[in-house]
Amino acid sequence: MLCHNIVTTERKKMNIRKRNGRYNVQIRRVGHKSISKTFMQKTDAIKWARQVEIQLDQSRYRDTSNASKTTLRSVLERHLTERVRTVREPKKERSRFNVVCRHDIVKRYLSNLTPQTFARYRDDRLDEGISPSTVCRELSFMSVAIKKAVKLYNCWLPEHPVPNEIKPKETPPRQRRLEEGEFDKLMHFCKYKRNTYWCSMIEFAIETAMRLNEQLTLNWSQIDFKNMLITILAEHSKTGVQRKIPMTPRAIEILKKLPRQLNGRVFPVSLNNFQRAWRSITRNAKIKDLHWHDLRREACSRLMESGLSISEVQMFTGHKTLSLMLKTYSQHNPSVVAKKLNVI
Repeated sequence: MLCHNIVTTERKKMNIRKRNGRYNVQIRRVGHKSISKTFMQKTDAIKWARQVEIQLDQSRYRDTSNASKTTLRSVLERHLTERVRTVREPKKERSRFNVVCRHDIVKRYLSNLTPQTFARYRDDRLDEGISPSTVCRELSFMSVAIKKAVKLYNCWLPEHPVPNEIKPKETPPRQRRLEEGEFDKLMHFCKYKRNTYWCSMIEFAIETAMRLNEQLTLNWSQIDFKNMLITILAEHSKTGVQRKIPMTPRAIEILKKLPRQLNGRVFPVSLNNFQRAWRSITRNAKIKDLHWHDLRREACSRLMESGLSISEVQMFTGHKTLSLMLKTYSQHNPSVVAKKLNVI
């Protein structure tokens, strides 16, 4: 066992002992109980000890004993339990929790977590081929849980172990729009489906910029033909806020041609049936890399190209911030812009 005195004054403050390949730091101060912690790396031990010394000198030291007894997994479990009660899509939260818990990082105590720990997690996930945006969401999930533990459950930490600097740069926003001829191909192959709603669903999505869940849960009671408005209920909105969408003449025409169902749903299609049908339609139409959500981008871009202002298009999308809408959903067609400028 090796003992290294790092700082000494008239009162011994700190020493580091190496035992079984690990470094145990012990800090003693008159008027304070002994403070100790063990690290795998000596540099981490010294860094932590110096931080504690500074906090003691400035009377800012706080006890981290709870953090030393609390694992990241237990914090994530508590966070998940609280989240699933409030979020609209609890399955995604559970799935993210399960993915994170497959990594050894969840076995660590909060007090042993450092930015380097999460940097290694980031690198491991990226090496697995996981997209930067997915890794960012996983890191944010853990970051929020840790912040909550510090604030609400007395698991104090000297520094937040998930700084923004370690999060990978997210991939550029998807820019896919319908290419020339693709809409006609979709309409053509929809006609081969037994369910007669597919053509109407695709065109309605382009006319309204509604999300898939909003469209599948749409009820006739939400349609106001007199005022040409659709009400998106808060429980079906991603943002949890109710909004009203203006209807284009074509959207009204589509709705008036649809049969009324006894259950009141405008599009009586289940999510599973939709997913199978969409894959079949795009495959038969030989259209590559087209997601249903790309129709929302197509809708937003068309609305802007038609002359609507950004804030008017925001009424359709329901985005809380204009910047997100512009970055993700506004992809102008260069040909349309060129025609406006009378270049071609």
